[in-house]
Amino acid sequence: MTVAPPTYSLVGSCVTRDAADLGRDPLPPPVHFFSRTRVQSLVSAPTPIDPGEVALDSAFQRRVIEEDHRKTAAEVLPDLDHPVVIDLIDERSPLVRTGSGIVTASSYFKRTRLAKRKGTTPVPEDHDLAEHGPFATACRRLASLLPQQPVVVHRAYWAVRDVEGRPLAEAERGRAVNHWLERAYTTLESALGDRAVRVEPDPGLLVAEPDHRWGLAPFHYVEDYYDDLSSRLREALPGPVGLG
Repeated sequence: MTVAPPTYSLVGSCVTRDAADLGRDPLPPPVHFFSRTRVQSLVSAPTPIDPGEVALDSAFQRRVIEEDHRKTAAEVLPDLDHPVVIDLIDERSPLVRTGSGIVTASSYFKRTRLAKRKGTTPVPEDHDLAEHGPFATACRRLASLLPQQPVVVHRAYWAVRDVEGRPLAEAERGRAVNHWLERAYTTLESALGDRAVRVEPDPGLLVAEPDHRWGLAPFHYVEDYYDDLSSRLREALPGPVGLG
């Protein structure tokens, strides 16, 4: 008997997507990958967007901005017939109101004319984690959108040191972000209820790799992290069993 590769879609960032690219035994790529978006943005009303306002060379960067505005994930997720994996690393980007809804002001977004569009304003309650606050409410809305499938929560955090044990330039901010993320993951899992499956790689592997393909950053980890993550996701997302 052989076990087929897992089938899943991803709402999150490259910290999870890289498990399908890096390491000794990568996962298959996700069926759908919704990135550079935040929970509150995912469940917000769509915002009209003119593709001409997204003058970026990268097709990926253009796509994630357009999907975040159109709320493509909210249309696709309810009809999935397979599990979803979620991480919250992209919660680091600010939220802005557009006059129509909320979008994610990612680094990509900030390089477009959309960032200077009239009526675009910061969201003041951006990181409120109150029980009945905007993030918790958005998590419950997201949970209602997701199919009745397991939802794997990859508890990804910021690294605060590199492979040599040197503190990263953003170490102090990283510790504060990680404190917020721990509470945010708990809020998300609570909203998901018994569908939530927690996956958290060995904390000893939460180390930044200076030679990472995307460069040094608190969320660009050593190869062993991706190996561990891939293994844990395979256990959480078993594929269909077939004859070998």
